Amino acid sequence: MDLVLLIVLIVASWYYMNKALRGEKLPSLRKIPAIAAITEGVGRSLETDKPVHYAMGASGGQLYSTLVSMTLTSIAFLRYISKLCAQMGARLIVHMPYQAESIPLIESTAREGYLEAGKPEMFRMEDLRYYGQGSLTWSQGITSSFAQEGVGLNLEIGIFYSDCPISLEMAKIMGGMNVGGTGRWIMVYAFAMMCDYVFLGEEIYAAGAVVSENPLMLSGIVIEEVGKFFVFLMLAIGLILAAVGVNVGVLYSM
Repeated sequence: MDLVLLIVLIVASWYYMNKALRGEKLPSLRKIPAIAAITEGVGRSLETDKPVHYAMGASGGQLYSTLVSMTLTSIAFLRYISKLCAQMGARLIVHMPYQAESIPLIESTAREGYLEAGKPEMFRMEDLRYYGQGSLTWSQGITSSFAQEGVGLNLEIGIFYSDCPISLEMAKIMGGMNVGGTGRWIMVYAFAMMCDYVFLGEEIYAAGAVVSENPLMLSGIVIEEVGKFFVFLMLAIGLILAAVGVNVGVLYSM
């Protein structure tokens, strides 16, 4: 059965990646309410004359770990929110993670967003905030920024540990709108409790592919869904066969 699943994924990868490379239409993904809420939050920031805040987490700059996929998703959202803020005329403050090696990537991505919006002059280097090593200093830095400069929208996407309850709660206390999510299931509870709109777990990857508008990233999400549907189909068939007395364990081990 493992071999069958492998073959299904290989075929799906070949088919959908070729469609993406040829520029053909891919299956559409469902609408994620939290993505639309980001535009609403930027508008709210303009109405209240307060900045938009974006954070990847104190540990969100990991480029050499098993969590790098979350870092890349955060980068896709940074490009999106930078471009959106430039288009709408909102100030964006980016709270960078303590992994210093990620700073060039974050800076260039933010600049790219403003450039794509046709407003490179709106980019402000001083609005890229680096607080030094450790999650405690990061938490102190971001909450201090909320208190001193205000917060209209607080968007947090990426690798979060115990730092997210502190920043999310402070943003809420200051009257800000929270939108965010993490792929670390152990911290999803904090986002579910404190966010107005939340990306649940791996939903951030699908949302990241959508906002990136990258056909290859979108095809990767579709391929993953094909694998899931195949597994669910096999589970359903197994339950039906087991209900009629077939030894499913022997059948699926063949």
